[in-house]
Amino acid sequence: MSADDFDAGAWQDRIRSHRAEKDDFFATHDQSPIPPEDRESFSGLDYFDLDTDYRVTARFSRAQTPETVELETTRGPPAEYDRVAVFGVDLHGDHHTLEAFRVEGEETLFVPFADETNGTGTYDRGRYLDVDAGGAETGDDVVLDFNLAYNPFCAYSENFSCALPPAENRLPVRVQAGEKV
Repeated sequence: MSADDFDAGAWQDRIRSHRAEKDDFFATHDQSPIPPEDRESFSGLDYFDLDTDYRVTARFSRAQTPETVELETTRGPPAEYDRVAVFGVDLHGDHHTLEAFRVEGEETLFVPFADETNGTGTYDRGRYLDVDAGGAETGDDVVLDFNLAYNPFCAYSENFSCALPPAENRLPVRVQAGEKV
């Protein structure tokens, strides 16, 4: 879909539906990170308002040779991921890069990131994006929608160990989109 084909109403409906499904999962599913004793009183996650300024076009660069790297975790040993791409993205008038990782068995790319909202509105250790890059090749444009940024499960329960964003994915700007703390 080109930028000219963007339908803001349909986009808002998709994200609202996604958020409602996630809230239902958190409130009812056995694998929810919300402790069972707190699920009945769980009334949904808190989100920033939808903002098309955080639905950005990023330049995709595929790693010529994917590299296995270790990302620190919130507890326990580091986790291994394959670094497969880099996204070049403009936010607040400045250019930034975000490294993307492949999780075994997943089609989407995993982009853990930190920004200036961490600890003052969002989870203090960073958030995640799942990006559908399809068959993107180096130089292609891919949409990164920070309105879909989410907290790792360890933000809700100490029973989970979550990968932390690498230093390369620490954005020196406020990303006021997606899930709040």
